[in-house]
Amino acid sequence: MVLEGTTPTAGRTSLPPIDTYLRAVIALGFASLRRAIPALGFFYFYRLGMGLYLALSTDSSSPLGIYDERTIVLTMAMQIVAYLPMLVLITTPFLPLQDSILRGEPRSFGTCVRQVLERLVPFVTSAITQAILLIGPPALFFTGAALLLGALPSKPEELVRLLVLASLAPSFLYVVVVGLFLLFAIPLIVLDGRGPLAAIRQSFGIVGRHFGGVLARLFIAFLLLVIASVAGSLPGTILEAATAAAGVDHPAFKIAGAIWGAAVSAFLFPFTVAALMVLYRAAVPARAGAAGLDASGEPEARPAASPYRFE
Repeated sequence: MVLEGTTPTAGRTSLPPIDTYLRAVIALGFASLRRAIPALGFFYFYRLGMGLYLALSTDSSSPLGIYDERTIVLTMAMQIVAYLPMLVLITTPFLPLQDSILRGEPRSFGTCVRQVLERLVPFVTSAITQAILLIGPPALFFTGAALLLGALPSKPEELVRLLVLASLAPSFLYVVVVGLFLLFAIPLIVLDGRGPLAAIRQSFGIVGRHFGGVLARLFIAFLLLVIASVAGSLPGTILEAATAAAGVDHPAFKIAGAIWGAAVSAFLFPFTVAALMVLYRAAVPARAGAAGLDASGEPEARPAASPYRFE
């Protein structure tokens, strides 16, 4: 797969037009589907297991016999425990897989997993650092608001709601903005061999130079993915509505809905990664035998055009 597009000029890069970007995402997603069927099968069964657990434990009379409160806690614990292996063995290896497709030199998914495992220490270090950056300041902010609320002699309900809203709004905005600036940290580590802290610093620099373009393209891509997900989930939604209207609560219908929902998630997953990968390789074109950035986070000057062409 060869994509036609932007080339660096005087050490700088530019993002492809939105329509070109979307076509590249779709093409890369479909190319990934063909080359990662075993991984997507594993991803499907993971999503199916989570979906079945949720579907069959929604009340105390469920086959699993678990109350709603316990279900929520246990589900969150299961997802946290299962997330790290999924991240290392399934999600992140899609980055080198799709990168190899963009280069026109496709590799096996197993080779891509080995590449991620070779970078596991900086990968985990960066992930922990990013979590601290994302969660630390909002946590401190919430702690300060709770201490302030606890120091008040009386706590009117209106004041409590105001403080909660005043804490949630800036915290949510902070997480969204900082998360966007951290967007390229993991690709920089896995694909271009950067260290954990250098990757974070350079990700901030890259997104800062292309902030509007990155935000607009990601917003449109994920909006289309949400629309596709809703459209793909319509059969399951219709089935759920029909069984609710008929007053039928048989586990078989819930299982059917979980099977369909897992299939939709597995199908759309490569396109989600492609939305990031196409942006990354447009902003950081790789050069054979070298990383795409210099020590300051600027794209390195190249004597030849980038091998990535968006068409």
